[in-house]
Amino acid sequence: MPTTTIAPDAASAAVERARIALARLEPAAPENAADAKPAGVLIPLQRRGGEWRVILNVRSQNVGLHQGEIAFPGGKYENGDTDMLACALRETKEEMGVAPEDVEVLGRMHPVLTRTDYLVWPAVGVVPHPYPFVVDENEVAEVVEIPLAHLLAPEAVRHEARLLPGGSVARRDAYAYGRYLVYGATAWILGQFLDLARQETSEDLARREASA
Repeated sequence: MPTTTIAPDAASAAVERARIALARLEPAAPENAADAKPAGVLIPLQRRGGEWRVILNVRSQNVGLHQGEIAFPGGKYENGDTDMLACALRETKEEMGVAPEDVEVLGRMHPVLTRTDYLVWPAVGVVPHPYPFVVDENEVAEVVEIPLAHLLAPEAVRHEARLLPGGSVARRDAYAYGRYLVYGATAWILGQFLDLARQETSEDLARREASA
């Protein structure tokens, strides 16, 4: 089967579409999440050599949950956090050494309710390149940089199925990159961002109509 290639300029256009969509988005929690534990994560984007990349972490074997899984930097809300964005930025600094003032925040997305009863509030931000990541080795085993162009291509998608207690099957998308597989809540959050990056803007519509 031929491989679909997304050009770097198309990935740049996708980031701009996500920026526009995030400016209009008003995040809202689901009704069934009133008692969930709040958490915040950051989707860090970085442009290197004209190529946009999504930055994730491989969780170490020392953390309490999801050891060895791929995740965005983030964690539980703490009393000192002014809001969920502050929570995400604080955790990103603790895990990766990224100062909050160095992150260009593009916006926030709808939260995701996990199987472990966390309500995870994602934010999207751009980290400058180069940047001296200083990881907390107690929490982070490895930093993973996935080209956005790869994630936007159909070949990146895998399908995750989970049997629910009532006997029904929940199906979700996962994303593969080399030996890495992004699945679970991280994949749900990543999929939401990719959907925003694919949203047609008024400029896209005008170009399509002009070429018709």
